[in-house]
Parts: sequence; C-alpha cells; structure tokens
Amino acid sequence: MKSAKLIQNFGRNLNFKPKYFYSPNSESELLEILQRHKDGKIRVVGSLHSWSNLVKTDEALIDMRYFNRIEVFTQNGETRVKVGSGCQIKHLLKALNKQGLTIPSLALITEQTIAGATATGTHGSGKHSFSHYIESLRVACFKGDESVAQVVEVSDEVELQAARCSLGCLGVIVEITLPCIPQYFVQEKATFCETIEDVFVLEKKAPLQQFFLMPHSWLFLAQERVVSSECRRRGLAGVYRVYWFLVIDLGMHLTLKLFASVLKSKKLIHFFFRRVVPSLISPRWVVTDRSDHALVMEHELFRHLEIELFVTRSKVSAAASFVADILQFADDANHQLSPSTHERLQKADLLDSLESIKGQFTHHYPICFRRILPDDTLISMASGESEDWYSISFITYVEPRDNFYALGTFLSNSMFELFQARIHWGKWFPQTAEQINQLYPNLEEFRNVCRQFDPKGVFRNQFVEDKLSLK
Repeated sequence: MKSAKLIQNFGRNLNFKPKYFYSPNSESELLEILQRHKDGKIRVVGSLHSWSNLVKTDEALIDMRYFNRIEVFTQNGETRVKVGSGCQIKHLLKALNKQGLTIPSLALITEQTIAGATATGTHGSGKHSFSHYIESLRVACFKGDESVAQVVEVSDEVELQAARCSLGCLGVIVEITLPCIPQYFVQEKATFCETIEDVFVLEKKAPLQQFFLMPHSWLFLAQERVVSSECRRRGLAGVYRVYWFLVIDLGMHLTLKLFASVLKSKKLIHFFFRRVVPSLISPRWVVTDRSDHALVMEHELFRHLEIELFVTRSKVSAAASFVADILQFADDANHQLSPSTHERLQKADLLDSLESIKGQFTHHYPICFRRILPDDTLISMASGESEDWYSISFITYVEPRDNFYALGTFLSNSMFELFQARIHWGKWFPQTAEQINQLYPNLEEFRNVCRQFDPKGVFRNQFVEDKLSLK
C-alpha cells in the first residue's frame, strides 16, 4: 500500500483523495487487497483519461499498472493476444506491430489502459467499439462467495456482454483476450463538405472516416479513410504527420486556447474558423500510413473537458442541424432559432431552459463525429439497436467552465428528449438515472450480472449506484 495521495484526472475536473491506494504486483497480492476490503468499497484507476466520476472513491483505489503482460498465441489456427489490464493501448499496438499484427478496433486515445478502454466502451470510427471484440476476460471478484475473493474466467455469453462494458462494477479486470489481425495501411484525405449528406456520400467509399462540424463556418470536414492495399507509407505520409502535428494539433490548439481562454474574443474565434481553418487543411493531401498512425492520436498535450453524445444513424442529420443552431444561439443572444429547432424545443417543453445558455458561450473547437457499428454489449453506448451510431464530441479549453457546464447540461437534456442521445460513460456525464433507465433496454440484465459478481456492492461507488440505480 502506498500513502494516500490526491488523485486528479486528465481533464482536471475531478479531484479526490482515497483513504487507501494500492499498486499490486501479482494476482495473489490483488486478491489479498480485495479480501482486506471485502466489507468496504474498491475502485480501480487506469490512466485517468475519463471525465466522469467513475473512478472516484473515498476508500480503496487500485492501480493495475504492473499488470501489463502481453502474450501473443495461436489457437485453432487464429492469432490472439492476452493483455494485462494495466497495459496502455499504445504499448500493446507497438508490441503487436513488431509481429506484423494489430487489433480489430483502434481507440483514438492510446494513452488509455486496456481495462479502462474496456470498462467505458471506448471506440474508434467505422468499426465496433474496442470492447466488442473481446473474447474473454479474467476478473478478480466475489462471484459465488461474497466472503472469498477469486479470479474467474468470463466467457459465458451474457456475462461477457456485461463485462465488455462494466464500468468496473463486476470486479477488477486482470486480463483480457483479443483476436489479432494483420497490420494494415489506411489511405487518408481531407475534404470540406457543405452538408452532412455530402459527408455520408463520402462515407460509402471511406467507411473508416471521421468528420468534423466546424463552428461558425458550419462546414463539415471529412477525414476520408479507407483500408489500402498498400503495405508501406505513401504520399509523403511522414511529412503529412509532422504537418498535422505542428499546424493542426499544436498550432490550432494553441491559437484557440489563446483566443478563447486568454483574449476571450469571439470575433477572433469566428475569423479563425471562417477564414483560417479552410486554408490550413488541403484536399490535395492523399497519404497512406500504417493503421496505428492514421487512426489514433499519438499525444496528450492539451487538457480539456469533453462531453460526447451518441445518436443513431437515422437521427444524426437532424441532430447535427440542431447542434449548429443551439451553438449559434449560445454564441449570439440575437440568433433566431430555425423553425424546426423551435418546434422541437416547444413540443419537448424546453424553450424556457434555453435562457441558461443564451449568448453565454462561444464554442471554440471542431465538433467531432465518429461512426460506431451496433453491438450486443449490455450497456455500451452502441448497444440495443440494429442501426449504426454516431458519437458527437464537444470540447472546451475555457476555464472556469460554468458556461460550458450549462451548455453541456442543456445539450444532454434536449438531445435525450429529441433524439434519445446517450452519453459516453467516460466523458463528463450530466445524464440522470431516469434517462439512463429509458435508454438502455438491457440495464436490468446488466444489474443482475453485477449482483452475481459482487453481491455486497464492494466494487460500486456513488456514481454507478446513482446512475445505474444499482443498490
């Protein structure tokens, strides 16, 4: 046990000090810790890249960083990998690439631990979520005997559907098993579109693409991405990566932080998105790069706050128009809502709540859209529907964050009412238990599995008890 210390997450919106802090080196040590706290509360921390209160606890916190073993093996002619729960995704990708391999779905943020990505339903774009592909897990828990901690293999269909996105409620993930696929290359180009329908036309030939709604110009930027038949870098890919890092990742972020946080100038923000951004990104770039370069973000330079909402394919076009309208209203108190937005809000009795955001916040970062294929994981954000889902991410660099909290709360409530939007479990999470009960048809089945693995609620905290109505 290490001395208790203040825990702060990546986004600096969460600070807490657990009474006990552990970093076990072995399964036996882990089980001893669980046994010691069988009548208390235990949570597990990964890379602290979540914005919700999932990890927060006043009692015991476990850091699984030493569980980072990577074992590639062949079974029934197929290649798989066993990964320790504390291994970061970036280290797994590096190790697999040495053998010409990768994993089926790549998360954008590779700083996450394997267990953290699993527990929150982390996703990329154009494929299923990362955890959808998990074939089995080993979990330290109290299944079968609330007084004795043990490590159990989870491969049963329903239990696995719960464990693939568990929010840490089943126990401590020790190891996961994933299929491996041959390393592949991705061709990428950037295209500006005037409408989201134009973006969807591109998506048919570039299914891995993600796209952005640019505030204040209200143009869409599609990063067209498609699996390439090439097996090496092409089209000055290295130069493109350097340019993207220096100009977009570094230059754009610093500029927006200056305009939004220091100068607090909405005019400069408007000018930047309307005049500067279109000149920074050239549609002439067509490059081919390795998947673990093209599909991920390889740095963690700028700390921000993020909320991410999920809507189905049939609703995403209307949701994008709604978002653009609301952001303009939040930016300019004189902005007139479109008739469709006004009608939607009126029917949902949400017009009065608009006053909390009227002219109060100038959005200063591209709104990212990513497509996620549906899955059967019980409470993943892409579960329970036959159609694809789209995530919509909102980011702020401005502090204090009160006005963004007001905007995020309004978007959360209104998009729930109008589009049945879900929120990413790992992002800032204002959604209520009542809303969650309506959004996840398999929630009671998930709660039942939680009770089997953790009869006394050792692995729950206030967040999951409240949000999941899990008592």
